[in-house]
This record gives sequence, C-alpha cells and structure tokens, in this order.
Amino acid sequence: MKVICYAAMESPQCSPHTVNRPAAMLKALDKTVIEHNLLACGEAEEYIVFVGFEADKIIEKLGDEFNGVKVRFITASTNWNDCLTEVERSLFDTRQVLLFKCDSIYSKEDMQMLAADRNARLTCEGKEANAFSFDPAEVSISDDFQKCLRPVEVQDYCLPLRYPWNYLEANVELVRRLKVREIKGEIEDNVVIKGDVHIAEGTLIKSGTYIEGPVFIDSGCTVGPFAYIRKDTVLGKGVQAGRMEIYDSVLMDGFTSKHISYAAHSVLGENCNFGAGTITADYRHDGGNHTTLIENKKFDTGRRKLGAFIGDNVKTGIGTLIYPGRKLWPGTSSLPGEVIKKDRFNS
Repeated sequence: MKVICYAAMESPQCSPHTVNRPAAMLKALDKTVIEHNLLACGEAEEYIVFVGFEADKIIEKLGDEFNGVKVRFITASTNWNDCLTEVERSLFDTRQVLLFKCDSIYSKEDMQMLAADRNARLTCEGKEANAFSFDPAEVSISDDFQKCLRPVEVQDYCLPLRYPWNYLEANVELVRRLKVREIKGEIEDNVVIKGDVHIAEGTLIKSGTYIEGPVFIDSGCTVGPFAYIRKDTVLGKGVQAGRMEIYDSVLMDGFTSKHISYAAHSVLGENCNFGAGTITADYRHDGGNHTTLIENKKFDTGRRKLGAFIGDNVKTGIGTLIYPGRKLWPGTSSLPGEVIKKDRFNS
C-alpha cells in the first residue's frame, strides 16, 4: 500500500500560525501533524507527499526516509483537484492507495481501519474527513470518485485544523489522551505536581511551581520559579516560562516569558517574547460566544472562553493587554502599556 499525503495547501483561516508554515508542520505535543498522520497509517510501501506552500519545511523535516519508509515528494499547486489529477496520472498501476489531506490529525485506529477497507472514505459525524482508501484501477478519480467510496465513520478521533482555536483544541484532546504520569526532567524542592503530567528530559521545574495535569512539557524548558501551570496546557521545546500563570494554552517552541504574565485559552507562537505584565483576556462579561475576524469577516467561534493567537517572533511590551480572540501576525510587536483591541498584521 502506498500512502499519499496532500500537504501542498495554504491554510489562511488558521492564521497567524499558518502564515509562515503549512498546517502539516504545526506541532501537536512533540510531533508535527504530518508525522502524527504518517505514523497513524501503519505499514506502507512508500510515502508520497504533495508539497507546495512552504515546501522546504516539510522536505527538511521528513527527508528521504521517515520511520524506515522511503519518502517521495511531488511539487503541486495548492489546489486539491490538481493533486487528484496527478494521483490518477502517476499511480494508475498501484493496487491500493491511502490518501489524506494533512489539515487534520487522524488516529491510528481510524487510519488503519480505513486502510483495511477497500474503496472507502472516512467520515466524521457524517461529514467528509478527507481520508480515502481505494484501488486506482477500480476507481476513476476523474469522476467524482468520493461517490464511488463507501463511507466509514470515525471510531476514535479526527481533529480538524481549520481555525486557530481548532489547533488549540487538538492539542488539548491529545494531552488528555496521554493518561500517564511521566517525570523525566529535574524537579526542584517545593514543586507540586498533580494528575497526568509529562515532563521531558532536560527540562527544569523550579521551586514554588504548581502543575495541575493533564499537562505536557517538552524537553529543554525552564518553568518557574512560582509558575502556575493549569490543566490542558502544552509547552513546546525550549519554552522559558518564569512566574507565569498558564491555562488551556499551547506555548510553541522557544516561547519566552521570564516575568509575571498570564495566558489562557491561547496559542503563543515560536520564539515569542512576552514582556512583563502581558495578559491575555479570555471571557466576555455577558458570557456570550467570542467572535473574531477570519479573512476580514466577523466569525462566531462558538467558544465562551477564547484567548489570543500569537504568531512566531512576536514581541510584546511590558504591560500589554490583549482582547479575547485577537491575533498578532508573525514578527509584529506592541508598545509598553498597549491595549490590543484589533488583530495586528505585518506592515
């Protein structure tokens, strides 16, 4: 069986975290989305990866071989139908194909169930999950090939990454599923750790810190002293979180905040720096759903609690306050004492 991953698309609705990377290169816990999905597929004869937007990032991550399986890259447009045309043209002699879009995270159980089912398509609550198993000799892609495939409903999970809060929700779902306490890092005296907490080797938890699981902390981090890490939080590699309170948030690789600050229901990008006193607001006084701008249109997120979505390499000045649901594009910054009321884009 050949596994085909379509990772060529742009994902503007998931900005700012997909401004400078494809959705396939977002990290969920300690692996990128594309790594999660390829591993979920099980045994494969070959991985074929369609790349386009920011292709070099995917090629560098996977290399010529991943998990002992040869990887072949095909440069494609960001149009899904172009990918299908290329699949039909180049794989007509292949007997079985597992094809998926890499803008969701699929479970091992569901992908291997799909792979074992000839000419089937994955659905999630009756909607297309954009994963397909078929024999190109039996199914013509030039037609509406999805109609030729039998729907198979997700049994475990399919986590879409359409909007930035979906990326947060996907990490929360995965950290809740760990259900294991694994402490490999260095823990100083007077640290309290409760629940399912993963702390990787090479991480230091300083005195006075309080951690409530489920929490995932990757390698090379320094947390505290006197940090408060609340449940559903994921810290990427090399995060420096001083006297922070963090709740239901993802702090991506290299994030730094060495002073007092607060982040909740937020995603904070790679190599960002929070100035002292930076606070993300997350709750409306009327308790209603938060709205945010998606491609310049107001969008109901369906969430009563929603923080900030901060791109890579953002720097906030001391005392910065950020309204709920606001997004800061990569490389932007704020002045000391500034209140961020609107999304901030690159100039």
